[in-house]
Amino acid sequence: MSETLYRSAAGLELRSSGDGRTIEGIAVPYGVPQMIDEHLTEMFEAGAFADQLMTAHRAAAPGRPPNYRVHLSREHHKLGGAVIGKAVELREDASGLYTALRVAKTPAGDEALELAREGVLDELSVGFRALPGGSRRRGDGIVVRHRAGLFEVALVMQGAYGREAVVTGVRSAAEDADAQARARADAHALDLALL
Repeated sequence: MSETLYRSAAGLELRSSGDGRTIEGIAVPYGVPQMIDEHLTEMFEAGAFADQLMTAHRAAAPGRPPNYRVHLSREHHKLGGAVIGKAVELREDASGLYTALRVAKTPAGDEALELAREGVLDELSVGFRALPGGSRRRGDGIVVRHRAGLFEVALVMQGAYGREAVVTGVRSAAEDADAQARARADAHALDLALL
């Protein structure tokens, strides 16, 4: 059975191009030990979400973007937050798990975007499942996550990973289409590399 966990990252930078309804940035930093509480310091390895990304890309219909099945919330949904959108792009990046999150045009989505622009909600937090066999404890006590299942990214006021994982911007719908085309090309290249 997998364990459900929540972790946070920080740093919201907003751009004014396009309709400004897509938040993007690093949701989970790689290779950064982070003290979560007095009993747990953890670190994500590069590739921790690779299985999930590959599955989403392979399941996508030709010409359609992948459905990552990751929602965006204002605060964590389980903790009373509201779902305000979904992931439209996830990819492995040298810094960590890059995400682009489309915010729905709803009162809650509009409010979250305004709070982000004002710097009130300036950090990200992730909800993930620690998959069986996907973690190991090093000799120094750090829990290394090498396989996990992401199900939520939340805009929050304060996150566990501090300024290591940052939102780098808010982009337009046209930029979303370009990102989806890049994601399809990346998936195709991954499929070719696996042959």
